[in-house]
Amino acid sequence: MRFGKATLRGRACTVGAAAVALLAFGATGASAASTQCSGGNITGQGASVMKIAYQNVFGPDFNTSTNAAACSGSQGTGAKPEVKYTSSSSGTGLASWGVGGGTASFAPTNAFVVTEEPPNTTQKAEIEGEEITKGSASDSLLTIPVVQEAIAVLVHLPASCTATSTEFPGRLVLDNVTLEKIFQGTINNWTEIKDGGDTLTGAGCSSTITRIVRRDSAGSSHILKKYLNLIEDSAFPVEGGGSATWAEISEGTGNTVWPTAADVVRPATTGDPAEVADVAETAGSIGYASLANARANKAFIPPEGGKEEPTFWAPIQNTGTSLTKKQAYQDPSTDADTESPAGANCAKEKYTNGKGSKFPPSSTQESWSAVTTETKQKAYTLCGIAYQLALTKYSAYPAATQAEEITVSNFLSFLLEAKTGGGEQLIEKHDYEALPKTLDKESIGGVSLIGF
Repeated sequence: MRFGKATLRGRACTVGAAAVALLAFGATGASAASTQCSGGNITGQGASVMKIAYQNVFGPDFNTSTNAAACSGSQGTGAKPEVKYTSSSSGTGLASWGVGGGTASFAPTNAFVVTEEPPNTTQKAEIEGEEITKGSASDSLLTIPVVQEAIAVLVHLPASCTATSTEFPGRLVLDNVTLEKIFQGTINNWTEIKDGGDTLTGAGCSSTITRIVRRDSAGSSHILKKYLNLIEDSAFPVEGGGSATWAEISEGTGNTVWPTAADVVRPATTGDPAEVADVAETAGSIGYASLANARANKAFIPPEGGKEEPTFWAPIQNTGTSLTKKQAYQDPSTDADTESPAGANCAKEKYTNGKGSKFPPSSTQESWSAVTTETKQKAYTLCGIAYQLALTKYSAYPAATQAEEITVSNFLSFLLEAKTGGGEQLIEKHDYEALPKTLDKESIGGVSLIGF
């Protein structure tokens, strides 16, 4: 890995001696300190949920920060390789590396993929099957955790309807069971929402809930559905026929499938901003989006924290699924629904690797598709991890170059740096949250495996 004397994450990391040794050497085994910043310009693509993070923070700051892991002209060789990001979707990004029969490109113009839907074992095999030497089992795909995000549940009350809750005046709160029933389609009327002292007033409140979802295969859909499966893991009838659980329709071709009873509405165009805009324009609707994209739409940052406003994001229960004990609720943002960006309220988030499975996976060469959060948290529960996909041997993939591999490695080193001016420190001011310390070893070790 190529970052000179920079210390990734800037924390007292409990990384084993072997992993520490890898930080001083490239994946090829030769010292690479002198090659920092000597790579070429690259472009990555993927999750629209991560557009603000990559286009406004990570990319520009990589070329301006004085942090030792950056490339602003004073680090390493003194060069300034440029990193750009194309906002598409998690599904489109995966397809661009060959998932689902997509046309694969590994050229510098498609050097990395960002997704909140980590490749499952089938998708991992599809990407690795694009190697020039077909049929070789290589574990060359790296799924590297890079940042946390909060998925906000967006509300647009019906016309002639106001709402207030005891704990969050001017807004509704949602119990976990209520949240799941809304998206499954077993709660259909606004008057059925009675959580945490919720009170809806007005002639328009007795109306049907419209559920607006992403049109395309999306990481935000993946995170939401994995969370809903923690609340209810039974199968239900789904669009297109048959039945499935939330987990089964959270990834792959199922990502865009929803319960039949939900009767969902899809925007005319793709991306998180399109769904946010549709909720903002549709009275009586509920949707979901990353906190960053929700706040970017001015409809969801009304004055006075949303009091007496029809559009807001809803605080979610963070005390499990019990409805017999006193519930508590948390906002997806550290500063509520105000105008100024802050942090995603995901600090000290506890993740799992599926029921009964140890978290985190032991290596970024494994599939991380089982990872989800928990319904009991100190802060907001509906959080997820965004991943950047990279390769252990770029030379095994058509059109990839060593200059591309060097910049991918340098960029990730900067992105995971938590000292002043590093990516993890910078991102928390933009409606995201740095990774939990429990992932230091895996993320750092993953970057150390990138090679040509």
